[in-house]
Amino acid sequence: MKKEIIFAKPLFLLKMYLYQTKLYILAILFISLVQAKAQDIDTTNLVPNPSFEDYHSLPKEMGSIYFQSIPHWTANPKPCTPDYFHAKGGKGFGVPQNKCGFMYAKSGQAYAGLLVRAGKNKIDKRDIYYREHLMVKLKRPLREKYRYVVQMYIALASYSNYASAQLGFYFQRFPEQIEWDKKYLPRVTTPKDKFYDQPNQWVLVRDTIVALGGEEYLMIGDFNDYKTRQIKKITPSTKHFYQFNYQRAYYYIDDVSVVELDKFDINTIPRITITERRHPPNKLEMKTNFGKLEKGKPIVLNNIFFEFAKARLLPESFSELDKLVTLLKKYPQIKIRIMGHTDNVGTQERNQRLSEQRARSVVNYLRKNGIKVKRLEFKGYGEVHPIDSNQTKVGRQKNRRVEFVIL
Repeated sequence: MKKEIIFAKPLFLLKMYLYQTKLYILAILFISLVQAKAQDIDTTNLVPNPSFEDYHSLPKEMGSIYFQSIPHWTANPKPCTPDYFHAKGGKGFGVPQNKCGFMYAKSGQAYAGLLVRAGKNKIDKRDIYYREHLMVKLKRPLREKYRYVVQMYIALASYSNYASAQLGFYFQRFPEQIEWDKKYLPRVTTPKDKFYDQPNQWVLVRDTIVALGGEEYLMIGDFNDYKTRQIKKITPSTKHFYQFNYQRAYYYIDDVSVVELDKFDINTIPRITITERRHPPNKLEMKTNFGKLEKGKPIVLNNIFFEFAKARLLPESFSELDKLVTLLKKYPQIKIRIMGHTDNVGTQERNQRLSEQRARSVVNYLRKNGIKVKRLEFKGYGEVHPIDSNQTKVGRQKNRRVEFVIL
């Protein structure tokens, strides 16, 4: 009996060893398969410089992408002039304030701008057939029968008086030049008849595609032929004509991405997903003595008066400034920037200096009335951001103003 027990024990241990070894081998095989699958899927963004943060030169004029101010991105067709905006850009080309409106970047400090469609305008009795596209070479070509999530954020510029529909992505194996009078078939587009007509809102455009294989160039814009363009007028205002020269549907572009998922059944492509949301600075909304306030939306302080050609506040200004003090004390979590502006009388240097000094005077008043300095910023813009014509006395009076914006 003892011999049977002695013989059975090593046999039992041998069986346990083989059982554990089998499980170990299966576990190793499973991990290897998972790792192989993970290596087979490239989850990196194939779009270089996707949020336009890298640059060769900071923007200081319209059409700077045409002049190759940022790496990887080019204008398409070559005669068109898409724009670049950066927080450190020159006058009129900054972020959030620039010649096309007021908008914070979706991420980082920069974004691009496209004239998607022009409104009804004629030169020499002919319609203006003009639109702009962006083009970028991907980090590597798309792989056949692999699916990719393609997305970007768009925002209608606040100075636009037209809105457009059907912005999209167009992929090609070669850098095809887009012609204004032809229609192209984009792989991703916003829904038909969906007009993005709310300024100061970042809108996410996203879809999933299955690659044909070899696509290496990505283009962004409106790819309908010009005669069937979808465009609508959203405001009759003409006060921003001097910035745009003619009426237009103008959109900011940010955070472009093309990310590989995996091999995919071509018959089960998900439907397009459009998600509208405001950029975080616009989420906070408050009803106050200044109307409804939103982050990133400039508010003009009325009845702010200074000594002639100086930065000293006159007593008539205190009532309006006291309202701002009350607001800041009621909402201790918010921070603001005071922005000074002038008309175009005098030199640009003098106006720039005076606008900054006046903005500082307002900040000093707020500090003296109990508002902590860490909640306050100020900046002078001189004459570069008028809200009315400088050709009339009334217009110049409107342009001489002080604004605040919630950060």
